[in-house]
Amino acid sequence: WLSYDSTNVGPVLENHRDWIMRDRDGRLFSVMSGSIYQFWMDPAHPEVVTFMTEIFAECARRYPELDGIQTDRIRYPNTNFSFSQISRTSYMNETGGTDPLNIAESDPEWEDFVVWRERQTSDLAQAVYQAIKAENPACLVSSAVAPPYMLDGSSDKYQDWPAWGKEKSVDLLCPMLYVSLDASSYWLDRCLSVFNSPLRIAPGFSIQEEYQPNVDNLISLNNAIKNKNMSGIVIWYYGYLSDSLKQNIKSFLFSTTTGTFHKSPTVDDMDTHYTCQRNMIQTPGGYKDYYHTGVPGSTFSWCIPLYISGDYSLQVYIPEDWSGADTLRYTVTWQNQEETVSVYRHKSGTWLTLLKRFFNYDDSVTVSVSGSNTGLIVADAIRLKQKEPLRIIDAFTPDPYNLNLFFNNPLKEDENRAADFSIFPDLTVNAFTLDTGNPSIATLTTSGFDPGISYTVTAFGLTDAEGDVSDTLFFTFQYHAGLDTVIDNTDSFFAVQSGTWSEESSAEGFMGDNYLTTPAGDGTARVFWRYAPPVSGLYRISALFPSDPGFASDAMYILKEGIAYDTLSVDQSQPGKNSHVLGTQWLDAGTYAVVKLHNKCPQSPEKKVVADAVRFTRVFPSSLKPDNTGEELPCSFELSDNYPNPFNNHTRFSYVLRKEGEISLRIYNLQGKEVISHAESHTPGQYSLELDFSALTSGIYFYRASAHGVNITGKMLYIK
Repeated sequence: WLSYDSTNVGPVLENHRDWIMRDRDGRLFSVMSGSIYQFWMDPAHPEVVTFMTEIFAECARRYPELDGIQTDRIRYPNTNFSFSQISRTSYMNETGGTDPLNIAESDPEWEDFVVWRERQTSDLAQAVYQAIKAENPACLVSSAVAPPYMLDGSSDKYQDWPAWGKEKSVDLLCPMLYVSLDASSYWLDRCLSVFNSPLRIAPGFSIQEEYQPNVDNLISLNNAIKNKNMSGIVIWYYGYLSDSLKQNIKSFLFSTTTGTFHKSPTVDDMDTHYTCQRNMIQTPGGYKDYYHTGVPGSTFSWCIPLYISGDYSLQVYIPEDWSGADTLRYTVTWQNQEETVSVYRHKSGTWLTLLKRFFNYDDSVTVSVSGSNTGLIVADAIRLKQKEPLRIIDAFTPDPYNLNLFFNNPLKEDENRAADFSIFPDLTVNAFTLDTGNPSIATLTTSGFDPGISYTVTAFGLTDAEGDVSDTLFFTFQYHAGLDTVIDNTDSFFAVQSGTWSEESSAEGFMGDNYLTTPAGDGTARVFWRYAPPVSGLYRISALFPSDPGFASDAMYILKEGIAYDTLSVDQSQPGKNSHVLGTQWLDAGTYAVVKLHNKCPQSPEKKVVADAVRFTRVFPSSLKPDNTGEELPCSFELSDNYPNPFNNHTRFSYVLRKEGEISLRIYNLQGKEVISHAESHTPGQYSLELDFSALTSGIYFYRASAHGVNITGKMLYIK
């Protein structure tokens, strides 16, 4: 409990003052930042342990959808606590030792009292962990813990978190390494020196200004964490995220999505923390940088950490272009069970499934490989991949007779029929069609929907692409005759947030009575459109505006939905093109989606920014390509992000032209100065272009590629 009043112990402790820790002088509080009083519950008190475990158990029980629960401050404030009556009495009864009030820090018995207090927090951590797992074994339990220098000495918090990890009192440890980011590698090694299980550690770093959270340091930190094979990174905390830092983290740290570590724990053959081998040879290539091969009689074993209970597929990776033994034999052991799986005629460059089964979070899973009498055996990466049960994610009615269903897993072709579905009330399902390009999408042809009625579709025993049969699925939806909403600058859901915007109507192609403009500037002139989706689902969001050569070529739109956002640069000067698809987002009914536009346009300093209208159109995954909305989507020119990014001296772009024409690529520095320009004509086809940055300084650069009236922009980081 925190308070600015040294007598205010809070509503819980007011009724249980014997639960409060005390220092050697009998004080009930420690002081933080000079004026904040902290009151700590004593882990030696049995009622405190009961209170804490019941709270966490209730969270796990009442909110089964929680992916995880994190504990914090299961520790002592400093070495001068706890000298409460319950703590002193318990110590003496359990150890036969002296009253702690009579133990000086120089006394040899002081270390016994230190170890005893560490045991109190360790026992509480174990009790909380078991309480959560008893309610929901699929809930990840993590703990924010003190940095390594607080494990002993005058800074000791009596929080022996290395013991928590070894005793499996927590799934994931998050040491709070709030230090300068350029010293991160040292502190990561300190963590591993006390608990040498990197896949059970996700270190936390602060992005306060004092810790130098620039892009270079964040990238170096993230790379160091990956190189040490830790499970991830914790950033503390959201309130410190500036707009620029958010964008840099999104662009350079987490530019691609990946599976969550606890649902797909993966062990590479090069990770010596979880592998052992005999007479195996390291070979370049494979899942990461290397794999191992060996003659018959060689052995290789992996130990895979588990975090949560669930149904898993156990998979091994066979390196590309590898050939060896005709048969690879894998022995899988967990608890007191063992199963042997032989793999014949294996494919290379793929994940092969050895078995599917339910594993508990406390199972110890070990896999070893051997081969036939002839030919090399191979050992690369291995993983446990948790598969979510089949469910319906979205339902969409493009017309009165068809229902599109979007599943979280692909369905198996030729295994599902119209008879597997029913729709209530009073509809007949006449046909079932699986999308050939995306088997996660199916269409039901029905006897016809009526507007404003809530329907429930039921699916019985569907078979997914892996051959697993699902439980009965339900999804409720309504038929809407076309959800296509345009919000104009004269509507009530449009507002000028700041700056001076002028009404104009001279350009052609605008919506409504007029549009607004403001000179390009520093980004302080802002407007926004707000939309309340009537139903949850995917929506295509498009900017509508008149085109004029005097309009900005890099107008900045920002899409916001909840705390998520995307920033896009849009060319408003293109003649004849008066719409631009900003993106497709999932929007929840009962919330607001916001599109902002501001006037910061570094490439168009003498131009205007135009604010006209934004369109929100309900769509479906299979309809994300051009449809009958009349919008022009870029399809004649495609550009892949440069690789590598970040890069040293050289980086490469790949692009596709679907018709003959010229592509131009321009690179700008942060000041908006063009530093590289390239233009080239091509016939239709796929091409690549390598750029040399060796004459430039390290830093962030922007690229802009143009072809066939399509403009694509992005960021990249050059590190010498």
